[in-house]
Amino acid sequence: MYKVFFEHKAYKELSKLSKVDSKRISEKLHKITYPFPSNFDVAKMTEGNDYFRLRVGNIRIIFKVDYVGKRIIIRKIQYRGQIYKN
Repeated sequence: MYKVFFEHKAYKELSKLSKVDSKRISEKLHKITYPFPSNFDVAKMTEGNDYFRLRVGNIRIIFKVDYVGKRIIIRKIQYRGQIYKN
């Protein structure tokens, strides 16, 4: 089973979101496994190896899958208009 880890920046971004959005994201991340369930809106990013995007409403979560360590590392959590700028 894959475990979910947050980078410090992602944890900080999560704490800045509203409580409703934070709760929805937390519930979604508790259910995430690899291979990804078909009802999750997960897409592979084109630029990075092993980077994926998870959509939760207007919020996007960028994460990396560490296949060897069986970890899902959350890198960024931001609204749709902001996350793809950098």
